[in-house]
Amino acid sequence: MPSRRAILLRALVGMAAEFAPREATAAEDDVPGFASGRYQFTILRPPQELPPLRLFRLEGGTIDLSILRGKPILVNFWASWCAACRFELPALDRLYRDAWRGRVHVVAVSEDRGPREAVARFVKSLDLKALPIFLDPNGYAAYSDAENAKKAPFALYGMPITYAISGSGAVVGYMQGDADWWSTAAGDLIAYLDRM
Repeated sequence: MPSRRAILLRALVGMAAEFAPREATAAEDDVPGFASGRYQFTILRPPQELPPLRLFRLEGGTIDLSILRGKPILVNFWASWCAACRFELPALDRLYRDAWRGRVHVVAVSEDRGPREAVARFVKSLDLKALPIFLDPNGYAAYSDAENAKKAPFALYGMPITYAISGSGAVVGYMQGDADWWSTAAGDLIAYLDRM
């Protein structure tokens, strides 16, 4: 008959195993690391499916985000009052126009609640020429309130914030803050999204 000490030891080992962190799946382990400034790319576990989401184009009309599947998608949330956005948006515009042309969809969504004309003036002041600009005037795409009353699919943990979506439609994770999208690490992330 096992001693009381042996029984207690087995129980403690069993409890420790119960609360030990689970191993990540192979696909999650493959996500390349990407850090920029004070932030690092945050992986969503498990990846979420891209929901159907209709966005308003700055120039008029709408688009359903799900029709962009097939290529990696970066959904960048920004606002005209955000200082870091003034640096990140022009960088995304250049990348979208040159290095990423035809390989990556970039969807830049303004979280401004003012009139469309104010967003258009801001975009013009940054001389954005290629970047598709969208509006979320009612907060149906992104939320920052704890209750998420409108059931928006993307959380705003800061501004800017960019969600990375694979070509198959999996929301893999997000990068908070003004990121260096020109970096090798960002390129590795884009290549990963393309393979997934």
